[in-house]
Formats: sequence, C-alpha cells, structure tokens
Amino acid sequence: MTKFKSIVNKALHVISIVVVVIEILIVASIIASRFSGNVPQIFGYSLYVIASPSMTPELEVGDMIISRKYDGGELQVGQVVEYVGKSGDMAGKIITHKIVRITGEGDDRVIVTKGTANLNEDPPIAPADILSVMTYKTFLLDKIYGVITSTPGFICLIFLPMAAMIITEIVKLMIEVKGEKDGDSEEKNK
Repeated sequence: MTKFKSIVNKALHVISIVVVVIEILIVASIIASRFSGNVPQIFGYSLYVIASPSMTPELEVGDMIISRKYDGGELQVGQVVEYVGKSGDMAGKIITHKIVRITGEGDDRVIVTKGTANLNEDPPIAPADILSVMTYKTFLLDKIYGVITSTPGFICLIFLPMAAMIITEIVKLMIEVKGEKDGDSEEKNK
C-alpha cells in the first residue's frame, strides 16, 4: 500500500509541475503580447481579434481569425487581409478588410480593400503593405482568448492553478507526516 501512495505522490507532483509550466508559458505569452503590442503568432500564423463592426456580418466584433503571414504570393479578390493603416484615424492600426479590386501587374499592383459593412473603399495599398491573409475563422478559440484576456480570467489562470498546486503540496505533506507517525507508532509497539 505504501508503494501505491508513493506512486500517487509522484504522479501528483509531476502533474502539478506540468500545470505550472503550462500556466507560466500561457501567461508569459499573453503578457508579452499585451506589453509589446505584437500580434500573438504560432508557427507562422497570427491570431487577430476583430475590433470593429466594419466586416459585419462576415466577421463580428470579438471574433478571432487565424491568418498566415503574407509571403508575396498570389492575391485574389474576396480574400480577407490584414495590413497597417497609413492615414486618418486608422494610421498605425491593423486593419482586417476584404480585397475588392486588384489593378496593375507585378510590383506595380495596387490593392483596394473594403470592410463588408462600409460604404467606402479603403485607400489603395501595395502588396508589400499586407501583413497576412485570413485562413480560418475560429469558433472556440475566440471564447478562450476572451476569457484569458479578461481580468477575472487572467486572475483565474494565475490563482486557481497555484491554489491547486498548494493543495497538492499540503496533501502530500499530510500523507508524509501520517506515514511517519504510522512508522513511529509501529516501532513503539515492537
């Protein structure tokens, strides 16, 4: 029976370490994204959260999309792309809009985008201005991201796993202390 307890203790210890490491990695990447202003990236794909209703009904505010980094390849009318705005109140902000027109050839191509809910087209951009091309709209990841980036979710990601780790350590300590007491009382009875 003590061998079983030892295995359980080791398993609980390993699980608590894995949970803490995963938590640290998630929290570190979120903190890095928040403070650096960079878009979270995984294996050449970027995660974007839609911040305005300009792409309604195709993309709603709060939707998360996954986009692959634009590598200079073929672009087509109808693709949703991300680029950094250059003028007006959009200057410096990442814009997610649909390509409505491409004119010119090669390096002289001009791309015109527009939000599906907008009446006016955006100022023309060059292919070099495009950051990424949307590949997928997520259905669950946006909910998870919303929880992670909310204050209660952020707190839960830090404190709940830490509480679980502390409880695990207390249980392990109690098992060890009980085992030592049982061992002492067996020696006294001899």
